[in-house]
Amino acid sequence: MKFSRRSILALLIVLCSLPALSAQEAKPNATKPEATKTPDKSASRKGREWGAAPVPEFVPERVMLGWVGDPAHTQAITWRTEKLADTPQIEFALASANPDFIKSAASVPAKSGSLDTGNGKTVATYRANLEGLKPNTHYLYRAGDRKNWGEWNGFRTASDQPAKFRFIYVGDAQNDIRSRWSRLIQAAYSKAPKSAFIIHAGDLVSEGYRDNLWGEWYDSMGFIAANVPSLAVPGNHELEKPAGTPKAESLPLIWKQQFSYPQNGPDIPENESYYFDYQGVRFISLNVNMMENEKNFDAVKPMIEKEAAWLDKALKDNPNHWTVVFQHQGMYSMAHNRDYVKMREALLPLYDKYGVDLVLQGHDHLYARSQKLAGGKIVAPDAPGTVYMISVSGPKMYEIDHRFEPLMAKVIPNTQMFQVIEVDGDKMTVRAYSSEGEQLDGFQLERRNGRSILSELSKPAADPIAVAAK
Repeated sequence: MKFSRRSILALLIVLCSLPALSAQEAKPNATKPEATKTPDKSASRKGREWGAAPVPEFVPERVMLGWVGDPAHTQAITWRTEKLADTPQIEFALASANPDFIKSAASVPAKSGSLDTGNGKTVATYRANLEGLKPNTHYLYRAGDRKNWGEWNGFRTASDQPAKFRFIYVGDAQNDIRSRWSRLIQAAYSKAPKSAFIIHAGDLVSEGYRDNLWGEWYDSMGFIAANVPSLAVPGNHELEKPAGTPKAESLPLIWKQQFSYPQNGPDIPENESYYFDYQGVRFISLNVNMMENEKNFDAVKPMIEKEAAWLDKALKDNPNHWTVVFQHQGMYSMAHNRDYVKMREALLPLYDKYGVDLVLQGHDHLYARSQKLAGGKIVAPDAPGTVYMISVSGPKMYEIDHRFEPLMAKVIPNTQMFQVIEVDGDKMTVRAYSSEGEQLDGFQLERRNGRSILSELSKPAADPIAVAAK
């Protein structure tokens, strides 16, 4: 069969065009119905993996750590939201640098409550307690309700054996909290970021019922409250009531809903004293507000006796190496027109009898630290006795009253202060700093043969970098 030149040319053109037609047929058909497309799950998958922004009304706020049980095996957490969440809970997991830690998170339901903030607004409050935790272990946690989550924060459980640790102690914050106290607590955290907890010696705000003042306190604490447990003792300003309300020893509901502490205090309504043990130290939070008004002392004497009996037992049945009491009003007050004679009569015999090592106080709006005292007198550094401290962290200051000044080793007026206390076996070291981070006082207690020996710490050399910057 013969083909013309024109036929052969036409055949070659057809053959060369076939690959191009095949490639076009391999492309998705633009007119193909949408329902037959393979669904793209990447968007929803990323939403679950990275999380979504919480609805504003359910954002966890004012998150704070504390304890209601053993610090080695439990952790208590409180927070609040603008509206009541359906399934409030805490998610927690072992800490890890691997972001997949979230996949192993467990959850614990929270108990809900409500709080009238006094401005026509009610907020929802929550409390959760994590149990069965491993001692001396770093955990991460977050508060939420399955749909709306706060950020991941962290905590470390205590060791179940005596071990080295340190904590921060601050006196009254009380006034201009956001404006002038915030710098102090930031300086304290910067100086001792690995602190096990913070002790607040009362008068955290000037009027304990006012939610807006507590808002300033939380704003100043920032992330610290959610990462370092706060253990507080109530001061007289926590008992302040709205105008026209009768005076009473009752604490405002907001105190009980935001702070977590063991319910092991005396059987006295609204007393809220407690104790906890931490790595070889017994800490006793003693509410002494009812002892402040000496004219009313006889009226409350039955309750004082009940509290003293509870304190006697807490000191007697103490298996720990060290004992620290924190209370608001000072045993040896350094402020004008303050002398709590009857409080000393009620408490000093117990402090002396059981060898309380350190008493941390506030109330007087200055810094003072005693020599070692027993029976109201200075004793030798190696004799049985107690060191009493008064400190102020806020900007409100009082003038010095000289009545008990002879008993003091150090008095510092007009200075915002914080203290870092380190416990390491037979040694307890106390350093007092200004809000500028300068060490202004320091001492050490060392246990030898069943008693403590007091020694002064030398002032550290100036930081050459800080000096050069001035």
